[in-house]
Amino acid sequence: MTNHIQRFFKRYVHSSVKLFCFFIVVNVVLFIGLTAISGSRNDHNPTKLLSAISEELPKKIEDFSLSEVNRDLLDQDQAWCMVINNESGDVVWNYQLPEELPRHYTHGDIAEMSRWYLQEYPVFVSNEEPGLFVLGYPKDSFWKLSAYKTSTSIKIDVFGLITLFLINIVIVLILFIYNSRKIEKCIKPILVGIEEISSGRHAQLTEKGELSEINAKLNKVAMSLQRRDMARANWISGISHDIRTPLSMVLGYSSSLEESHTLSPDQQDKVSAISQQAARIKNLIEDLNLTSKLEYDMQPLRLSKLSPVELARQVVCDFLDSGLEEKYSIEFLSDPQSELYHMEGDEALLKRALTNLIQNSIRHNPEGCEIIVSVSCSESDTRVVIEDNGIGVSAQKLAELNSKSHYLESTDENLRLRHGLGVLLVRQITEAHHGTMTMQSMEGNGFKTTLSFSA
Repeated sequence: MTNHIQRFFKRYVHSSVKLFCFFIVVNVVLFIGLTAISGSRNDHNPTKLLSAISEELPKKIEDFSLSEVNRDLLDQDQAWCMVINNESGDVVWNYQLPEELPRHYTHGDIAEMSRWYLQEYPVFVSNEEPGLFVLGYPKDSFWKLSAYKTSTSIKIDVFGLITLFLINIVIVLILFIYNSRKIEKCIKPILVGIEEISSGRHAQLTEKGELSEINAKLNKVAMSLQRRDMARANWISGISHDIRTPLSMVLGYSSSLEESHTLSPDQQDKVSAISQQAARIKNLIEDLNLTSKLEYDMQPLRLSKLSPVELARQVVCDFLDSGLEEKYSIEFLSDPQSELYHMEGDEALLKRALTNLIQNSIRHNPEGCEIIVSVSCSESDTRVVIEDNGIGVSAQKLAELNSKSHYLESTDENLRLRHGLGVLLVRQITEAHHGTMTMQSMEGNGFKTTLSFSA
């Protein structure tokens, strides 16, 4: 199986590398496209315009006039220009020079212009024979750093970068989802199969795809576990059947001896103890056989419409009629409204569950206790509560009872197998009826079990 898993992950790695290469190629293409778009916006290069106008300048500035082409270019970009006399610093010629700009400049002003700005106007200068030629553009129209960029170009570049970033995110998400779906498609059936197997249910995986070998191995394991569980259930059923015959003989002989008048009181007590222990073994075998059948779905439910109130009342009456010791008392509580409600259930199994809970209260309170059985029904659910005021159990033992999921699990001798098995059987019967069981107890403050069934 290890080799199969390694081959799968190798294929996954190769697939991831291919997707990464695809990602890089897409980014390169997008970058080239963005660069081309950005470059196409720089048709009106200020340095080219500066050079074109400078070439037109005559030696005598009085004779200068802009060509129609250059004038259109200036107007198009809302640009302006001027010529500054190198000696006097006066503006000897200008075209659309802003009113706020001075007409006379010192050597310091000219040096400042050489640093690319004149009062926040981006400017481009060229030293010609008539004087210093200055080409200016509107404020915030250029960022003059290592290269000349118009505001429009900068906006396009920023938008392009944001777009490129968003496209990258989308591509990454698509690739992630694609790979995740691919892995999930292969792994999910295996996980479902493992969950089915761990829950004791039969699992049959399709032996196709990249992990077909692993699916086949899991199918083999599931089949092996199913055969083992079936063998265990059949063994318990066979043992139970084989024990019944000699156990019935023991019960029969002990009953006959109890009725004999020739035995001494001591002998009578011993015969009575034998009879009680034999009956206990019989009940234990029956519980073990029943819980095994419920665990492996070998016990069909004989569903019928029944009254929860009447069923619980009958169980209480059976205990009262069986000659209950005086140190034990059983009280039944219900309300007239609950008498009207019915539910679908297996009458024999539900009686067995309530009987087990009452027997647990009696068995684990040898000094006596009061037992209350109450039933309440509504449109949403039916609740049956069995509680006593006995010795209860510790928090640790309550946790053990709640966590006990199998009748073969070990427990301490003080908790007793019968108690643990009885609780497990009640839980199995409740869950078979799609209900829930809740146990509450504090040491010295009794024990309470609530069975809830949805309507």
